[in-house]
Amino acid sequence: MTATPSPRVFAVILAGGSGTRFWPLSRSQYPKQVLRLLGSDSMLQATIERLLPRIPPDRITVVTNASQAYIIRLDLYQKGWEQVQLLLEPFGRNTAMAVGLAAVRVPGLTDEDVLAVFPADHFIREQEKFLEALDTGAIWARAGYLVTFGISPTRPDTGYGYIKRGEPLDGQGSAFKTARFFEKPPLAQAEAYILEGDCYWNSGIFMFTRKAVLEAFARHLPEVSAILEELRQEALSLKEVYSQVPSISLDHGIMERAAQVAVVPVDMGWSDVGTWSALLDLFPKDDQGNVALGRTLNLDSRDCLIFAQERLVATVGLQGTVVVDTPDATLVCPMSRVQEVKNLVAELSRHWMVETEWPLTVERPWGRYTVMESGPGYKVKRIMVDPGKRLSLQLHHQRAEHWVVVQGTALATIGREVRRVATNESVFVPLNTAHRLENPGPAPLAIIEVQTGPYLEEDDIVRLDDDFWRLTEEPESKIP
Repeated sequence: MTATPSPRVFAVILAGGSGTRFWPLSRSQYPKQVLRLLGSDSMLQATIERLLPRIPPDRITVVTNASQAYIIRLDLYQKGWEQVQLLLEPFGRNTAMAVGLAAVRVPGLTDEDVLAVFPADHFIREQEKFLEALDTGAIWARAGYLVTFGISPTRPDTGYGYIKRGEPLDGQGSAFKTARFFEKPPLAQAEAYILEGDCYWNSGIFMFTRKAVLEAFARHLPEVSAILEELRQEALSLKEVYSQVPSISLDHGIMERAAQVAVVPVDMGWSDVGTWSALLDLFPKDDQGNVALGRTLNLDSRDCLIFAQERLVATVGLQGTVVVDTPDATLVCPMSRVQEVKNLVAELSRHWMVETEWPLTVERPWGRYTVMESGPGYKVKRIMVDPGKRLSLQLHHQRAEHWVVVQGTALATIGREVRRVATNESVFVPLNTAHRLENPGPAPLAIIEVQTGPYLEEDDIVRLDDDFWRLTEEPESKIP
């Protein structure tokens, strides 16, 4: 094909899932994409980092649920990525609607610009190969194709969809027309795909111009296309729209039906990190085939994943088992049934188990807090405030608070009084009284907070002033 100017690429990162198959580490308000499973960065942060050599932060947009807006903003704030845009869905309607929303709402995107779509929870080991595929995909997207990345399979895996390639689009084998998409197959069929040699795992990474994808919506999902046009003209609110659109994936709704679809083969050390068992391929194993993370002791256990967050986890004679221990919940299941963890979470949610929502330690832009104990009418927290940071100026209608400083010196605002509170000193915060906690020192500040009152949930707050973004949060995501 003839040379054309390099297209301008915008990135859309889909980060609306809750990652239920990674419970108990992931929770509905602390989802998989913000977990630090594979290093010091969260999975969302790692996704953005790998894009930065080609796509600047002001051309990156994260699509997520309004209920997760707070934790996603916090994840971006921790890296200083205020330029990254956030698009909030009132509730999930699968990937077709998320991509359609981005196509009509990403700031600065024109019809000829390339929109590159990435899940927020993938692992990619070979950065340079990924960037090369991104460059290749952008060229074919600009040529009018709907592009997907095909991963060279390393085993017959039943957890991935497959793409069968068709005729080559150039003489280098850098891209092919797609012949067919296949759903997640049974093992025998997956083995056949491997033997054929012309099938790839479907990565869920897509590239296309806005013009091409909106035309595909009009042709294959006309009911969604009409709604997107209303959104483009800002004639409807998102809540009105999302109550009308079907829940359908981009694969089913567009990619499997369209004619101009290209696959770019790439071997980039990819994993979708979909379940706990995926970590067996991403961490070194011991002589018995175990991946042991944290403080563990294994006696004659084989082919297991053992994850210990704080306590010692000891196993004897386990075979092919997942053990995940967190401070407030423990998961034990056969490796062969890790896909069913999402069913377990659904059952826990049905019984209103709080362990599906928040972990005991919760990150905040000023530091973090840990719930140490709670009961009728009281809750005890350990609060850690980073140097130079302060909480919002706030008050509570239904609870009083007692603060005991155990490390550092606090600057406490209680009503009109501002005072320093040293280690081993305490202060009382009455109901309906404006208050603020600040760490003016160079080291972390630790306090023990005892809350008392008839209602102790985190939505009992009136925020009067804040150093961060939280005064303008959407109501669905307003938390302290």
